[in-house]
Amino acid sequence: MGIDLGQVDQLLNKIPYPISTGGLVQFAKQHGANDQTISIFERMPDQTFNSPDDIKNTFGNLKNLGNLGGLKL
Repeated sequence: MGIDLGQVDQLLNKIPYPISTGGLVQFAKQHGANDQTISIFERMPDQTFNSPDDIKNTFGNLKNLGNLGGLKL
C-alpha cells in the first residue's frame, strides 16, 4: 500500500494551522491516516507549517531528495 494522495490532500485541508511537525503527525494519527502517510510526516524536518502548501513543498523536497526510504507513492 502506498501514499493515498487524495487522503493526504483532505487531511491537509482539515489541519488547524500553524502546526508543528509533531502536531502534524499526531493529527494524522487521530484522523485515520495510513501508516505510510504517517511515516512520511515523521520524516519531515522539525518545523512549523503555516499552510497546506508549506507541507506539500516539504513533502515534495523529501521526494526529490530521495528521503522517502523506499516508500511507494
